Amino acid sequence: MSPAPHTRPRPGLSPAVIVGAGRTLVEREGLEALTMRAVAAELNTAATSLYRHVADRDALLLAMLEQIAAGLPVDVPGRTPRRRLLNRLTGAHDYMAGHSWVMQILVRGELVAENAFRFSDACLHDFTEAGLSPRRALTAFGACWHLTVGELLERHPHLPPRQPTQRTRSISRIDPEQLPALARVRALDLPADRDDYRQQIEALVGAFVP
Repeated sequence: MSPAPHTRPRPGLSPAVIVGAGRTLVEREGLEALTMRAVAAELNTAATSLYRHVADRDALLLAMLEQIAAGLPVDVPGRTPRRRLLNRLTGAHDYMAGHSWVMQILVRGELVAENAFRFSDACLHDFTEAGLSPRRALTAFGACWHLTVGELLERHPHLPPRQPTQRTRSISRIDPEQLPALARVRALDLPADRDDYRQQIEALVGAFVP
């Protein structure tokens, strides 16, 4: 007896095709929309067909992470470790700003893309070449990476919230008499800007590598 139509592998279905469909779905609707059933619908097939190629949702997420991580900058220009670090970190920031949904996965601390190891290794190498001990280099890289992740999460949300947000309304109501310092800088709470991140990362890298 022939298998039921819904159990037949879809012609052309492969891990790469499934990863591409998963990315399309997430980039259009957000990470919460990613289910094996939704990806199957994106490909006009049955969810059971996907499991022939991808074990489960976490396996799909990891494959998506690996694909994104492959684009992180590793070999960058710069005569000094400090300049290479700045070029690599700002390059990573600008690249990941187009894939900020990835940050939501990374902050869970459960999955890691091995394709990202070369980026991390290059940063650690430059910190140690600048004279930092391995432990100090790890601290420096961790601080820079956490700044990058936090900035991307806050300033580059994948699906921007509807305006005005509660945050916007609250900031607009700050009383200069009660919170004078906040009142002075609230006008600086502007939309994300590449130069904002560059200034922040230059200050942080400079604290470790003068």
